Amino acid sequence: MSKQNLKVSVVVATYNHEKYIRHSLDSILSQNVNFDYEVLIGEDCSTDNTAEIVREYANKYPDKIIPFIRETNLGMTENSLDLIMRTKGEYIALIEGDDYWIDCDKLQKQVDFLDTHPDHEACFGLCMIVDQDEVRQPDREKYSGFMKQGGYYTVKEFEEYLLPGQTATSLYRQSSFVGILKDLKESGYDMSRFIDRHLVLAMLSRGKLYNSGEYVSAYRYVLTTDSGSWSSKNDTYSSESLLNYLDGLKDLEVLAHNMGLSVNFDSRRKYEWDKYKKNRSAFNKSEKALIKKKLFFDSNNKFGMLRYRLRHFIW
Repeated sequence: MSKQNLKVSVVVATYNHEKYIRHSLDSILSQNVNFDYEVLIGEDCSTDNTAEIVREYANKYPDKIIPFIRETNLGMTENSLDLIMRTKGEYIALIEGDDYWIDCDKLQKQVDFLDTHPDHEACFGLCMIVDQDEVRQPDREKYSGFMKQGGYYTVKEFEEYLLPGQTATSLYRQSSFVGILKDLKESGYDMSRFIDRHLVLAMLSRGKLYNSGEYVSAYRYVLTTDSGSWSSKNDTYSSESLLNYLDGLKDLEVLAHNMGLSVNFDSRRKYEWDKYKKNRSAFNKSEKALIKKKLFFDSNNKFGMLRYRLRHFIW
């Protein structure tokens, strides 16, 4: 691989994706580009045949694919962060092992855009949402947490809990991406909490983010527990998941402040209050108390939150 023309590092985090990893890797290798790119694959100690498939592709494409077969399970965050810190390209593209690109010019278009827009830190596109059989799910797309059309991404969209694009649609500047990770680690930030939303916030603090409005990837939404899909592990509503989510909102507000941005998630807290009211029978007394306390004390405008709650007073 020519290091002089290494433009993009593609980071692939995979775990128990034997049914899907071939399609994901084929979609990467079919890209039409006028530059060199590397593919770093973190195989996170899968219990199926994912590792064997990764080795097969690494042997077949040694000039592009660099495999990291983990001996112990690191978890998605640590697995991905380790790969990112090893990247050497000017840009970083992220894709999980069960998703795939649907545009063979995805990388070329995004590289051309960032090359000609030096004040932009990242660019994104739109994604289809498909099930395990690659059947498109328009209802899930309608209510997804991603931008639904092209344009610039701002703090306003962040406060509405939208992302500029699904992970597989992204292309980031490597210097900014790695620089952010190093800064956070040196500050003592708990990197186990670092997810795509934290990254978007950090990149937003450094420059412009843009969505092309073109469909470039397919996000596989699978709910079976052995699928290896992120969705199968995170699509639940419980006191634990709700409290973790509320903790995440406050964590993002604090992180934004430290990066010179002002982010206020009180509208999200009101939304979660309404959702909690509809589902409160699922919680016991102590869980209800914790949730209500969290919603109140984390609010930036506690009086406003209290007034909102009292409109429909419940215990």
